[in-house]
Amino acid sequence: MADAPNRDVEAGAARDDGSLEDRIARLEEIVQALEADRLELDEALALFEEAVGHIRHAERTLAEAELRVEELKGEGPAGVLRPFEGEGE
Repeated sequence: MADAPNRDVEAGAARDDGSLEDRIARLEEIVQALEADRLELDEALALFEEAVGHIRHAERTLAEAELRVEELKGEGPAGVLRPFEGEGE
């Protein structure tokens, strides 16, 4: 087995708290590594698990953004605007 995929797995662990764009880029790296079919089973499972975490985080981020847009348009719950959690931090 080649050493490069191992470095890819370790690099992904260092980028766990990235932006949505960072997560998408990491997902693309993971897909490439999995499609290359040069990984041991344990490494492939670790990458898959990492990818699921990125996907879940991205889904939450997008849902929050959608809710914020609805609120700004006055279509949110009861048409009431509320401060966005990320504002002012």
